[in-house]
Amino acid sequence: MKKFFNIVFSIYILILFSGCGYQPLLTEKFQKFNIKNFNIIGDRKLGQNLINNFSEIENAKNNLTFQVEASKKKEIANRSSKGTPLEYNLSVNFHISVTSDNDGKEILTQNFSQSDTYKASKLHLDTLNRERKIVDNIVKNIADQITIKLNLIYN
Repeated sequence: MKKFFNIVFSIYILILFSGCGYQPLLTEKFQKFNIKNFNIIGDRKLGQNLINNFSEIENAKNNLTFQVEASKKKEIANRSSKGTPLEYNLSVNFHISVTSDNDGKEILTQNFSQSDTYKASKLHLDTLNRERKIVDNIVKNIADQITIKLNLIYN
């Protein structure tokens, strides 16, 4: 009897959670703005990486212009007794200024920065790959933060 009750209870919980209607808010379906123009100052590759995280939305009412100041700083966080780098600290900084194309008003001006550390590898190529992955993750996180802020403004 207890086994039957556990099976019925498990099925009930499964049905309850599968029909909850959860939808992620960072999808294109809920994005209410479109980036029409952007200007990148500083690290152009980093700025372009940020802009590539935004999808173009057809027939969006709110067309925006982004002014992006991008910078990246890599420092040695830890050295061995011989002086070779063991760990790096990488910080990525964006100063974002968003202007509405509809009325020319400034919508958002804010600094976004994030840093992370990673270990150096014996192969320089592995170290560069780690750095690239960390930069991509940081840029994606910052793009998500910007999307959330702009969606809150336009809701």
